[in-house]
Amino acid sequence: MAQIIAVYRGSLGTTIGLREERLEAATVSEVLCHIRSSHGKAAHRAARAMLIVVDGVSILHKKVFATQLDNGSVVSFLPIAAGG
Repeated sequence: MAQIIAVYRGSLGTTIGLREERLEAATVSEVLCHIRSSHGKAAHRAARAMLIVVDGVSILHKKVFATQLDNGSVVSFLPIAAGG
């Protein structure tokens, strides 16, 4: 397990009541499990719908929810913006 920082932006931060927290997790999936067990189903649903970035790189460019985390990794949950 790695010591990581989870950063919650947009409505997720409001739902959870935190802008960031430190926790232990080996993968993005484990961070999502933590969100569900600690902050509820609504927070978990909101987190899965966001852009998830690990150390500045979208998990879509990695192994998605199986993306491995290192000590000190920053996992950011960002609102998805659309427009023109």
